[in-house]
Amino acid sequence: MITGFNTDVEYDGRVFHVQTEDKGKDNPVVESLVYSGGEIVTQRKSSYADLVKSGGFSESEVMRRMDTQHRGLLQEIAAGRLDPDGPKPFGYNIITNRSFDAVVAEFLTHDAGLESIRLEVDGHPPLLEGSRQVLNLRVIADGSDAPVPGATVVVKLLTTADKPRELFHGTTGGDGTVAAEIAIPETPNANAAILCQAEKDSRNAEIKQLVLKPSASRS
Repeated sequence: MITGFNTDVEYDGRVFHVQTEDKGKDNPVVESLVYSGGEIVTQRKSSYADLVKSGGFSESEVMRRMDTQHRGLLQEIAAGRLDPDGPKPFGYNIITNRSFDAVVAEFLTHDAGLESIRLEVDGHPPLLEGSRQVLNLRVIADGSDAPVPGATVVVKLLTTADKPRELFHGTTGGDGTVAAEIAIPETPNANAAILCQAEKDSRNAEIKQLVLKPSASRS
């Protein structure tokens, strides 16, 4: 009989104990038991009678099979297959889809006592291809609504046919506003949108608005 494996693994706040052992040549079985809360959740058995009958028995081969079975159960637990409520949906424990740099920046600004920012546009005027527009943009603190002067504001054109194109680059004044004068080109074979972005002290905000075809604006 070969010394077995014992491993504790945690999944979603619940601890599972996995025990795998060899029953010996007289009962050539590798048995794994999974415990949680003092109860057996599941068990797994596999025979190695083929090794005994063929004369190819070796402790190293039995050990390999034990290890494979034991690791397989650990992977099942980690994947949520033994969760009584079933496996969690993909991404259930993903906190954010932002970049690592963005997460770190938010932590640093929060630690420094800085409020996050919000970007607004007055009136949300319709944006038409081939037109010239003035977007009155305002950057404010998200919690207090205080104006954020000195914020960098960039306006870009996004299309399904080409790379983003910068239409405006400026800075907010003392009242947190900036007038972005933009010329929206025609994109006859593509759909387009305007992306407005603001940044101040590693704090970021953005808004998007679709660009309408002239024919759509008349319908």
